[in-house]
Amino acid sequence: MLDIGFRRLPIDCSISPTLMASIEALSNGEWLAHVNRACYDGAWDVFPLRGLAKYQNQSPILQAFALEESESEADFDNYASLQSCPELTTFLNQLSCPILSVRLMRLSPGAAIAPHRDHGLCFSKGQARLHLCLQTDPDVEFIVEGESVHMGEGEFWYLNADMEHAVYHRGSKDRIHVVIDCIANDWLRNMLGLPEHRELADSSVPERQAWLANLAEQIVSCPHEERYGLRQPVRELATSLANLSALELHPDIFLDTDFTMTPFGKAVSMTTAAQCAEEVLRTAVLVRGIHQAISERLPSEQPVSVLYAGTGPFATLLLPLMGMFSAEQLQVTMLDIHAESLEKLQSLVESFGLGERVADYICADATSWQSEELFDLIVSETMKAALATEPQVSIFSHLVASLKPTGSLIPQAVELTTNGLDLNGKRIPLTAKGQLDRRTASDFANGNHQALDMSAPLPEQGSIQAIEICTEIQVYGHHRLTGYDCSLNLPFVIPFSLPTQQITSGFNKSEAGGDVQLAYSTGSEPGYTLSFIPSTTDTTAIEG
Repeated sequence: MLDIGFRRLPIDCSISPTLMASIEALSNGEWLAHVNRACYDGAWDVFPLRGLAKYQNQSPILQAFALEESESEADFDNYASLQSCPELTTFLNQLSCPILSVRLMRLSPGAAIAPHRDHGLCFSKGQARLHLCLQTDPDVEFIVEGESVHMGEGEFWYLNADMEHAVYHRGSKDRIHVVIDCIANDWLRNMLGLPEHRELADSSVPERQAWLANLAEQIVSCPHEERYGLRQPVRELATSLANLSALELHPDIFLDTDFTMTPFGKAVSMTTAAQCAEEVLRTAVLVRGIHQAISERLPSEQPVSVLYAGTGPFATLLLPLMGMFSAEQLQVTMLDIHAESLEKLQSLVESFGLGERVADYICADATSWQSEELFDLIVSETMKAALATEPQVSIFSHLVASLKPTGSLIPQAVELTTNGLDLNGKRIPLTAKGQLDRRTASDFANGNHQALDMSAPLPEQGSIQAIEICTEIQVYGHHRLTGYDCSLNLPFVIPFSLPTQQITSGFNKSEAGGDVQLAYSTGSEPGYTLSFIPSTTDTTAIEG
């Protein structure tokens, strides 16, 4: 997608005395020194006007600085301070793009902001940064990729923050800008004078292949430290595939009633499966890991054979890669329980001219389908955090017999660790661990249904009210999803089902002692159940 380094937008703001008076009236004590001290010399401070709604009544530091990611306008709200600047509110209301955060940024005379990049913050990558100049000095110089820019008072500018930029204040009065982070959309594209995006449906097959190969290359080659810059290509992949397959990705009313309950868990609906593609790191890291797994098996006399169980309508984790390998290098068997998903997928594959890479389309339940072939790779991402609800374990334990001795399951490992949560919510690490991999999948297949069970002694001190299961995913090799990278990595909490008084007295090891046990079930509602085994003569389990 095209982009530019900077451009003045055809919107001006009248900087009236009353507007500047409202800015000056803001409490000087609430201006915050910018937290990235390594990036600047002198005085550079910030005043938050709009940010994440959940920080409305929290610390100004949380309001002023983007300490976490969100791409939904609904997560943001105006702070009370913006109400005291009605002229500024009026200006913001005329911007026809979703606004995320708004901050005042003040740079004092003699200050300098060193050359740096705000990775991923530009129009072509999905989010844009806009500057409204309220007050400046002729001797303030803004440099973008070596080009000097001067923004006059009342002028409104787009600056590509993903490019290297710096600011040098050699003047005598404060430079004050309103800095707006927003979602890039067609309105902003028109304001910037960028050409319109051409729909894939209007492109030729070679053009579609080139588009898909370019997106795949961006995802595969992106350095780890710049991974958040993949927002735009991953979002473009999801929305473009939805448009090309005539799938409404976000219906106005979506009750998600089209899922299928199998004997081993919930097979999510076609629309829900498609929406998973929008999770940036979830998609990017899985695609990168699969690319490595295929590449390591080349060159070979036979094509690398891949079984993709649970494709959804997009085969999100493999479709972008199929154009990077020839039919002689790669053959994919597409399997999904929903016929409509496979119909959409086959239409997409053909529209990209990639049909020769597909060995077969199979509509079946992956927990019971029998294969006559052995595969180099078996890919299935049919899970939620803590392996709950969906049939990932049952799919892997059933299909592992169809894996070649040198083959790999992807993900290679789903690693589970545990914490105890005390009455104040403090995390207390526990020793209970579990891991779904080829070995444990084989154990399940051979009848060892305790292969994922976990247990741990309670800590010496502290009352435990709940157990937290944390999920990390080794996709393949060094490609991992950890922490809060995506919804698969969110902590999963199982509370003890006892009143607080009983928890306090009965679960404090210093008084009673005992172990927590987490038993995994692969039934129709997969997941862990929690038991407490006291180290007393009373062996009654307390379940949660």
